Amino acid sequence: MQQQKKTQPPAVLNRTRSLGKQQQQKPQQQQQQQQIQQQPKQGFTQLPSQKLTNIKTVDPFSDKSKQKTNSFAYVYNAGGIPCRVNHGCNTMKLQWNQGVEIGHLPYDPLMVTCFEGLVEEAHPYCFIATNAIKDMLNEQVLNLNFIIFQNAQEKVIPILAKLVWPLRTALSSQNDKVFMSSLEILKLLSNTIGSHLNSHLKNLLVPLSKRMDKKNQKEIIQDVLRQIQDNGGPDTLKVIKAAIPTYTNM
Repeated sequence: MQQQKKTQPPAVLNRTRSLGKQQQQKPQQQQQQQQIQQQPKQGFTQLPSQKLTNIKTVDPFSDKSKQKTNSFAYVYNAGGIPCRVNHGCNTMKLQWNQGVEIGHLPYDPLMVTCFEGLVEEAHPYCFIATNAIKDMLNEQVLNLNFIIFQNAQEKVIPILAKLVWPLRTALSSQNDKVFMSSLEILKLLSNTIGSHLNSHLKNLLVPLSKRMDKKNQKEIIQDVLRQIQDNGGPDTLKVIKAAIPTYTNM
């Protein structure tokens, strides 16, 4: 007798067929996913918050014993600078410690230390040194007649000789960011003490003359020199022209 072939129920046949189709579709789906991943992304390639994370920062786990005992970084880590960085969503600002009044701070040695910190390239030292100087130079108070006057001038003039050489060192830096920050401080210092800067101006103009051949910085340097000339009086033009013959006050 011939044996009859066993036939499977229709439901089982449909299930096996569907499983076979799924197995055939899996390699195709995997290929499509790989193609999508390989395609270049459109739209924003960088999150806005990454602007803060891309800043050159100091390693908090580095060997602090390698830092010079008189460096700005060492003084700041030891708590000698009474301020810190307040990180916002997209911007940073300097925040002085609670109870600190800038007008009552000892500019010597605090401002001198901050001027020495202008050469720092790593965050947060470069940010703190620059912005602490700005706050101290912009310090204004009310006198007994309720008239606002610049309190910083009388504090800066006695220590000016201690500020000039670290400022010149920062202006001589090959780092463009350090140079531009120091140039901004030079302009603010001139606005604060006026003609008192004239006796030290020759030393500060030497590094500026070496930067005049850079097109992206020449006009900015010219603007700072014009401000120094306005603050220093008529004798300032001769000093500037002697150091930088290409300078024009037009």
